[in-house]
Amino acid sequence: MTSKTELFEVASYFRTILKSITHEWKKNTIHNFSMTHFKVLYTLNSEGQMKVSELADSIGLTPGAVTGVSDKLLAEGYVDRVRAEDDRRVVYIEVTDKGKEMLETVLESQKETISTFFHSLPDEDIQHLKRIFSQMLLKIDQNKKEE
Repeated sequence: MTSKTELFEVASYFRTILKSITHEWKKNTIHNFSMTHFKVLYTLNSEGQMKVSELADSIGLTPGAVTGVSDKLLAEGYVDRVRAEDDRRVVYIEVTDKGKEMLETVLESQKETISTFFHSLPDEDIQHLKRIFSQMLLKIDQNKKEE
């Protein structure tokens, strides 16, 4: 069994890596497009329209934070709010064509930034990281549903 000290070290390494990636992202961003803005557009583009609460759960933010980010993206024309036809109280957020274009632009501009953190790892290690992180996220989602 892994010791608590080792788990603390892994968590500490992970936090440091995320901090470094975020710092490089900010340094190389275009149009002041934050990683949070990117995550919202990326998720909406991948999953389709979502309610604020669904989007918040998906990207690990509070609904209030997602509303604030969505307001900024809406003002720039990157997302739209769409009312559900069967219940006008329900509002979905969806990415616009302009948002999809911005997403592609950001992906292209940040490709090198992200690559610098992973270029020294063999493909097999990257696949292991994907598997490990997806398992951890799945467990986190299960725990949320049990609460």
